[in-house]
Amino acid sequence: MNKLLTELRRRNIFRVAGVYAVVGWLLAQAAGVLESSIGLPLWFDGFVVATLLIGFPIALLLAWAFEMTPEGVKRSETIPEGQSVSARTGRTLDYVIVAGLVLVAALVIWQGTRSAPILRQAQDEVGGQAQDKVGGQAQDKVVDNTNAAPHPELVEGSGGTSKHANTDTASIAVLPFADLSPDGDQEYFSDGIAEEILNVLVRVKGLSVASRTSSFQFKGRDLGIPEIANKLNVQHVLEGSVRKAGNTLRITAQLIDTSNDRHLWSDTFDRPLTTENIFEIQDEIAQAIVDALSESIAVLAKADIVVDVPTNNLTAYELFLEARPLFQARTDLDKVDALLIRALEQDPQYAEAWEMRAAVQGLMVDYSYASMPRDDVEKKTIEFAERALAINANSAIAIATLARLQAGNAFGLRKNGDFNAIIAAYDRALAIKPHDASALNWRGIAYAALGYLDTALDDFTRCVEFEPYYTACLGNQFITLGSLGRDGEAVAKYKAALRNGSAMIVYPPIDALVRQDEEMALLSAFNTPNMLFGWHRQGELYDALRQPGTPHLELAKDIINFGKARGVLVEELSVFLATRLGDHSHVLVDRRLWDAAHKGYRQSDNFKAGIEKSGILDYWRKHGFPPQCRPLTSQDGGTDDFECD
Repeated sequence: MNKLLTELRRRNIFRVAGVYAVVGWLLAQAAGVLESSIGLPLWFDGFVVATLLIGFPIALLLAWAFEMTPEGVKRSETIPEGQSVSARTGRTLDYVIVAGLVLVAALVIWQGTRSAPILRQAQDEVGGQAQDKVGGQAQDKVVDNTNAAPHPELVEGSGGTSKHANTDTASIAVLPFADLSPDGDQEYFSDGIAEEILNVLVRVKGLSVASRTSSFQFKGRDLGIPEIANKLNVQHVLEGSVRKAGNTLRITAQLIDTSNDRHLWSDTFDRPLTTENIFEIQDEIAQAIVDALSESIAVLAKADIVVDVPTNNLTAYELFLEARPLFQARTDLDKVDALLIRALEQDPQYAEAWEMRAAVQGLMVDYSYASMPRDDVEKKTIEFAERALAINANSAIAIATLARLQAGNAFGLRKNGDFNAIIAAYDRALAIKPHDASALNWRGIAYAALGYLDTALDDFTRCVEFEPYYTACLGNQFITLGSLGRDGEAVAKYKAALRNGSAMIVYPPIDALVRQDEEMALLSAFNTPNMLFGWHRQGELYDALRQPGTPHLELAKDIINFGKARGVLVEELSVFLATRLGDHSHVLVDRRLWDAAHKGYRQSDNFKAGIEKSGILDYWRKHGFPPQCRPLTSQDGGTDDFECD
């Protein structure tokens, strides 16, 4: 053995191995940097590493056989002891090699200790920013999965940082995938892939999946996986990254059991960039997750995952993924419509694009992104929804959108509403897609307008459980709690939503805030562009609101004049507040009118006229009056009239 070691040293095998290790490591690092920085093919860094590994034994064989001398390269056995170049510079070379190996080892150890999971590394590289304002959409299938993971960070007084012993073992959060594309401009695509996988997992019976808005709130935040899992109260986390470069796609994903920090599964998918490959990868990832979890979770039966293929056109799919987060956030809705138009030019049979385009028509007007006559909005909404339903009869969003259109016409007193059909349509949409936040919110609004506040609150609460940062459901939950006289809860939830950035100012629980003496909270909400900013009598308004039942007609007239020139949202608010101030000259249907502060208006003829004209009275006669109202029997025994407290 000593003779062999001596010969290995004489032939410089150890020196060559050390030099090769240092230089090879540097070349591998350079390959990874070059691949990302100048857009080389995804296989480039792997090819370099493979070449280096293959070259290592070849280098050792050459070192055994040959040696460098002042006269050139010669066979090792022909060189006298001490005549090689390495023999003359050996000690210096040894020091250099040892220093290089120590440096490489230190760098490897440093990288290992600092490497948080894939998502944190990738987000640090691309500087991802959070965009988690509203609820996501799920796939169009019936789901038997109502046990969504709770969200302790939303509970009043809870910081959401302590480990919960009752965390469901069959629970998972899908974090937004990092965008590792060369230009860092594919965030919508990487987020979209993660959301698509989440939507597939939601359909797995027995698996509790944290909502999109819950998981995506952690994008760009410097938190470790265990802390994120703790805040979401889930045991498992899926994270990953996406890299698009030219016509190639790389998706990396890993599943982590946070109870013991164990990697249950990980894989990297390198494929040509096609829709077929995208959906196949989603299928493989979801199936691998279910298979991995079912090994240790008894209640989770193995299931065959089926990923729907909504389109075979890659351009259409990418345009839809770009439009979806904007639609969910209710921002740039005019851009959403433009993107969907382009997507449908690529694939006219893309049902999901048609249903979203149907839903966005009314929202563009509601959120002041477009100004269209209501007749045009209605015509387009119906046309696009029917196109979606012709392609997919179970298009939940299209069904709910048509119901919302009918309800909006009824609330606006433009048409008598068939609330039997409206509620039935919402029920059907939610049977197809139980977690759909929009359908839950819209049905809740319908029930609230009908006066069934407890039923409405159930829908809003369920919506918040599934999508805890969905501002529309949160706002309607505050308002309904106030209408039920639960002012303390309403204000507490409003403040909690303000603290986590989820309370849209146009949804303050006005009367609950007044009764709880929260003057600054209410005036802060009023002083925003979509409310009363620029009207200089807000202090008088607050004082008047503290006197329910006392008319303030001059103030009511002034606020209506202000609202007429400020757009749809402000005009509707001004009429509602004027009614609250004692101006009962308006025929109005509004879910907020059931608050105790509006008792005077509920006893007016115009309130009764609105209830009759909207179709609400017909629904009451068939399904029963709300607790605040009752039918009146006439002298001839009829029940054509009613009264409300």
